[in-house]
Amino acid sequence: MKEMNLTKFIVPGVIGIIIIVVLISCFTTIPTGYVGIKVRFGKAKDGVISEGLHFTLPLIEKIERIDCRTKKIETTSEASTKDLQTVTASIAVNYNVDRENANKLYREVGNQYESILIAPAILESIKATMAQYTAEELITKRTEVSSEIQTALTEKISNAGFKVTGFNVTNIDFSMEYDRAIEAKAVKQQEVIAAQAELEKQEILNKKEIAIAEKDARVMELQNSQITENTLKLKRLEVYQNFIQKWNGVMPTTMLGDDINSFFNVNE
Repeated sequence: MKEMNLTKFIVPGVIGIIIIVVLISCFTTIPTGYVGIKVRFGKAKDGVISEGLHFTLPLIEKIERIDCRTKKIETTSEASTKDLQTVTASIAVNYNVDRENANKLYREVGNQYESILIAPAILESIKATMAQYTAEELITKRTEVSSEIQTALTEKISNAGFKVTGFNVTNIDFSMEYDRAIEAKAVKQQEVIAAQAELEKQEILNKKEIAIAEKDARVMELQNSQITENTLKLKRLEVYQNFIQKWNGVMPTTMLGDDINSFFNVNE
């Protein structure tokens, strides 16, 4: 009798538990930041299911969750530049799934979209963009290069249901040969700058020396002019003294000049 009484309680209890489990399995929760895709007998239904609690038919329907929160992917890729230099670029991309296109994305790709679409699109964008620039331009036009890669990536993945919300070229490494060439070029440029500075310094010194020489020449010219005038005066005085010594006191009857006084003027 006791066993029969226990059976009466156990069977309804088990049935009750089964019913509870079935009922619980009929409801699925979509967390914040996700959307749901309802799949019935393996076929995705149209539209998306928003956040919250949703009813599904057990064993018939299930809900696939699509994460629409911002994700970050970091990758590194080798690429060739326009001047055939090999560079290694490190890229960080922030992206998220567009809610409006989540259903289409699931139908065409499934949940492995990062490895199937995002990563290959990033690598292709890097290679295509860097092939348009020389190695030197990757340094001098880094912001422009980064913008070009982001634009190319956005064009590739936007139609697939993604939004690029952040993009950074975190690093660009060049080959050892190119690094040595850049270093050698920098040394040469410094040498040229130093030589040019020395040349400019020498030109300034030469101009100073020329100015000093010109000044000395003018002084010398002035001194020579004064010496010549004094010499003439002394010569005239000497002639006058000789004339006085030889003069007998009688005025000459014939003069070569118009004015006899000019003959005795030693100050001219």
